[in-house]
Amino acid sequence: MVKLKRNVLLAPYTTFGVGGLADYFLEVRNPEELVTAVRLAKKKSWPYFVIAGGSNVVFGDKPFRGLVIRYQIKNQRFDLKNPSRSNLISCQGRTLTCDLTCEAGVPLERLIKKAISSGLAGLEALSGIPGTVGGAIVGNAGAYGQTISDHLVRVEVFAPRLLDAARPRGRTASGVRWLTKKQCRFAYRTSIFKEKKGEDWLVLRAEFKLKKGDKKALTKKSREIIKIRSEKYSPTLLCPGSFFKNVLVRGMSRVALAKGDKQKIINGKIPAGYLLEEVGAKGRRVGGIYVADFHGNLLINDGHGTCRNVVTLAAKLKKLVQKKFGIILEEEVRYML
Repeated sequence: MVKLKRNVLLAPYTTFGVGGLADYFLEVRNPEELVTAVRLAKKKSWPYFVIAGGSNVVFGDKPFRGLVIRYQIKNQRFDLKNPSRSNLISCQGRTLTCDLTCEAGVPLERLIKKAISSGLAGLEALSGIPGTVGGAIVGNAGAYGQTISDHLVRVEVFAPRLLDAARPRGRTASGVRWLTKKQCRFAYRTSIFKEKKGEDWLVLRAEFKLKKGDKKALTKKSREIIKIRSEKYSPTLLCPGSFFKNVLVRGMSRVALAKGDKQKIINGKIPAGYLLEEVGAKGRRVGGIYVADFHGNLLINDGHGTCRNVVTLAAKLKKLVQKKFGIILEEEVRYML
């Protein structure tokens, strides 16, 4: 494990470029180092938080009084013909499906590329989404009708609170256990890992069952999606990704539905970007944080933005949407204030 650092500025480690200092900071490279880092935090009684790619998170301006752990694997090598060369991704092929296991610290983009190059379908619609596999699982990332949980079988997690617990079936003295897909409680852009009950469960590995597909067709679809994403916004922008969740139509009142354009409903959801654009969100600014003039659900940092700017602007946008549509938007990003 690399050396423990003190008073590290968090902003450069996030795609939003927002965040103050962390009292302690560690970069880890594999599940074992991640567990060791968490054990250190527990031993020292430090609050801790794990980041990976740094997307979908907003750190506060004030110092984080604890340990921030950055879990990201770099310079990976993988040979599909000889999986034993790497423990980052392993694949067992079958007639129509393939069981694929991946470490949480692997960039999501890399997992998708390996799946496609192996002729495996089920992840290609996620092409272009930033971050790591673990982060995608926590937020149940998805796009174009596909989510990362669609073909997920189970997730290996480290739960510190299990260390001193009894050892019921499925648990070990190490605090590591496997959760089934059902136990992960996946829903639209959320999972048990985002809920209070599971917020200290750290994702270590994930196992998928993917169907065999046509490599050329998968590659074509992936490239088309990446092109669409690049046209929406440049990856060089200081942006956490989509800021607000799209709104599920199921459960909405008829009154609220009548206030919007039903033709905008996609896969049972009303795009947050549409609602925001209808209330004039584009171009609105608070300090160094502003809404893109080409997409209502993208908050961008001009390089001088603060968490306070983010919170203030987000509150104003939510108020505008609620006033016009009677809908309360929910952030997709996670605040660490």
